[in-house]
Amino acid sequence: MVWLHTVDFITPVVNDPYLWGAISAANSLSDIYAMGGVPLTALAVVGFNNCELEVEVFKEVMRGAVDKLREAKTSLLGGHTIDDKEPKFGLAVSGVCPTGRFVSQSGAKPGQLLVLTKPVGTGILIKALKEEKLNQEDIQEAIDNMLRLNDKASGLMLALDASSATDTTGFGLLGHLWNMCKKSGTGALVEFDSVPAYELSISLLKGENLYPKGALENLNFVRDYLRSEAEFWKLLLLADPITSGGLLFTIDESKADELEQRASELGVDARVIGKILEERYIRVV
Repeated sequence: MVWLHTVDFITPVVNDPYLWGAISAANSLSDIYAMGGVPLTALAVVGFNNCELEVEVFKEVMRGAVDKLREAKTSLLGGHTIDDKEPKFGLAVSGVCPTGRFVSQSGAKPGQLLVLTKPVGTGILIKALKEEKLNQEDIQEAIDNMLRLNDKASGLMLALDASSATDTTGFGLLGHLWNMCKKSGTGALVEFDSVPAYELSISLLKGENLYPKGALENLNFVRDYLRSEAEFWKLLLLADPITSGGLLFTIDESKADELEQRASELGVDARVIGKILEERYIRVV
């Protein structure tokens, strides 16, 4: 048996405090699922300014988090709160790999397929929401995906004997993929047209040049390891910081047909978006 411990927290991503609490909880739980683990307990990590926000807001955040933890069959044991002008919420989560087998970022092998289980582009939508260019109802598809636990995606990768995995969050798809490649001593090919993305994110990025500064920072982080003639907006989309994103994992090419079958059975929208290369760089085509 292997014990897992992780922590993650985020600033508000939607206007509804209940939904923010639930999304943040799902986001924090993803690190455990990405290792093939089962979350068991959690501690809340909170930054809150009760001089500027009503305590009812905090109660709603906690209610959303507790409901999501209940869905994940995970117990909230307590937590810690600090006074913070910018609200923050997340969880320190403990879990376990019952069989002793866990999946790390360091097991990717050349020739393997690269699989992603949620769309990219949430950072763009969240920025548009904060700038009041969109209403919360406009991004309901993204909210539903951010609320969705990665438990079934974790079960899918374990069933397919995934050799490496990570969840996709603030460093964007390219940032998390490069971390996986770096630790595995490999590179990767990403086929842009195969990457699931929110159409509204693409429209805002192409039409209004709207993107969070984190997207550019993430792109700069991987720029030295990037080989691509793709349009700049495509690279920004792949670098867009993600909240409560999907799992990114590698499987043997012989598992391609089984991936489609098992993903359908589990209700997971899993897409093959490229493959692992021997060369130590990321190529986007």
